[in-house]
Amino acid sequence: MGNFYSDELERGIMLLYFQPDASKYPEGVELIKKAAEKEEPDAFYFLARCYAWGDGGVKDSDAKAKKYSKRGIELGSDLCVLGADRFDGLHGELKAAMKHSLADSFEAVERKARSGDPMAQYAVGLFYYWQDISALQKPASREEYDRNEIRNGQESHKWFRMAAKCGCIPAFQNVYRSLAFGGNGIAQDLTAALAFVEEAKDYVKIDGSSCRSIAEQYEKLGNHALRVDWLNRGAAVKYSPCVNDLGRLYQNGKVVPRDDARAFAYFKEAAELGNEYGLYNIGWSLYNGRGVPENRAEAFSYFEKAAEAGHSNAQYFVSTYYFEGSYGVQQDYQKCRKWAEKSARQNNNRPKYYLGYFYLYGVGTMTNYQLALRYLTEFTNEYEDGDAYRCMGEIYDKGLGVPEDIEKAVSWYQKAVNAGCEGAKDSLGHFKKTLFGKWKRK
Repeated sequence: MGNFYSDELERGIMLLYFQPDASKYPEGVELIKKAAEKEEPDAFYFLARCYAWGDGGVKDSDAKAKKYSKRGIELGSDLCVLGADRFDGLHGELKAAMKHSLADSFEAVERKARSGDPMAQYAVGLFYYWQDISALQKPASREEYDRNEIRNGQESHKWFRMAAKCGCIPAFQNVYRSLAFGGNGIAQDLTAALAFVEEAKDYVKIDGSSCRSIAEQYEKLGNHALRVDWLNRGAAVKYSPCVNDLGRLYQNGKVVPRDDARAFAYFKEAAELGNEYGLYNIGWSLYNGRGVPENRAEAFSYFEKAAEAGHSNAQYFVSTYYFEGSYGVQQDYQKCRKWAEKSARQNNNRPKYYLGYFYLYGVGTMTNYQLALRYLTEFTNEYEDGDAYRCMGEIYDKGLGVPEDIEKAVSWYQKAVNAGCEGAKDSLGHFKKTLFGKWKRK
């Protein structure tokens, strides 16, 4: 990187911004903290970044970001001045701690950037990207501001490219995203974005999140060979969504030859990396015997872990186990309702049959015919299910929360019979058609 920082601080910076393995971030943060303990001025800039924007996986804390920014400014860090301007605005304590103007600090950081410091180049890029530079430009009109905005975006792009060339991952991300999605003075150009990443892979250790995004862009273009290549790159740096995506591709068999055993191995790796989709896909594979012998009892443990991590379909499967009392899981309507509600809150209609059933018959809760009708309607709008159709028929048959409507009741019972619900035949048998074609009770 050059002689811009102490060896200790430079090692910390390298671990946070120049390599993609998140497991090494804590070591990087500790090195930066040690440099700050030795009162190295710019160490406070990087420490403030950690608390202001979560760099290194640090939990956000505005109070700590402000505290470290202030100390860095007091010690003369021009990077801290630019960073503080970005996250909090230079006022109050921070402004009072400044030894010279914002313009002076910007010029100092820009000189450092021109000398080859990639983190100064990144900071200058950010100063242009977020239009903080407008405080120095002082546009006289909205039109002038708009013209500056385009020029500033292009200027930021130049500095980000310089930092990326040195291996700075967030600078690379900003160049790629600007080209791929447009904005801040950069026109969207997917071809240019992908040309850039194919060049940059030789000098940037590209992070897993970017690898997955790049794979998605190649998917849009129908270039599945490069899509798989970038997913493999993401998997190589242990980015669990890329690992899980590879499993889905091998399970699906449209882009690569179907290989259920290989898919299961990818799901297992993704799950071990903490990926909820990997956990769910292991459960699904065990439940359906895909790539592994069917074992629905074992599948439950994976569905449950994925459900606890927030996976909506896993929550539905868990609710099913508790509703049916199947595969070694004891029937428990309270637990079924809990997981069905969690899944439904994520706009999943699959568990809404259970909720409709519970509210219709007062199972594990009070009867609530309005909620029963709502949930059953939402479920039957998307899924064909004889039991749900029969419940709908019963609502109109008995006038549960709605006016009695024999025609609607019969229509739902007929759907239930056609869907194979045996009990619906008895319900339908209570009605007959009149000579005029209307239905009535026998």
